Amino acid sequence: TKVDSLLNYVGWDKVKLSSNNTVQKLNPRIRIDFNAVAKGYAIDRLGVLLAQKGIENYLVEVGGEVLAAGTNLVGKKNWIVGIDKPNIFKKRGTAAVVKLKDKAMASSGNYRKFRYDAETGEKYVHTIDPKTGFTKNASVLAATVIANDCATADAFATAFMAMELEDSKKLLDSENTLEAYIVYLDDANNQNEFMTKGFKGMLIE
Repeated sequence: TKVDSLLNYVGWDKVKLSSNNTVQKLNPRIRIDFNAVAKGYAIDRLGVLLAQKGIENYLVEVGGEVLAAGTNLVGKKNWIVGIDKPNIFKKRGTAAVVKLKDKAMASSGNYRKFRYDAETGEKYVHTIDPKTGFTKNASVLAATVIANDCATADAFATAFMAMELEDSKKLLDSENTLEAYIVYLDDANNQNEFMTKGFKGMLIE
């Protein structure tokens, strides 16, 4: 009942952008949470700051979100970035390594931030499905997105955690500015991965 009540305040249809570029809430109790894009946007602004100071080659990383410009002057090569392996047994490792130039990358996952109910043993992850209001215990363990800016990469990485895998694949087929790497569990509970063709081209074997 509580979740049903809260869903009355969820959705972009509950807010509108006015002619003077201010956001109007249709109900004063609505709260806007920018957590899914704030870190990526902040990294983009750091990139703007560096560019304004005439710095053309840099790698900015904050909490796993990355913005890469130009080249790594040490060795004159592309920036090399590793992606954490979402191992459900909590052992750290690298799932993939990619080369980046003038691109941003963001990752989201449910393999670290979760809790178990002490009484029922049910697992609760930190991603909430906006359609249901409940946590999303989906087959997707982690999503990494490469885009032209970090806010966009951050937003889609979060969205893919709340979407069904097949829906994410369809979106990626229609969106040529995004590349993605998604780790998921199949019907037999085995860990598998999906990656776009463009993402495969950025991999370092």
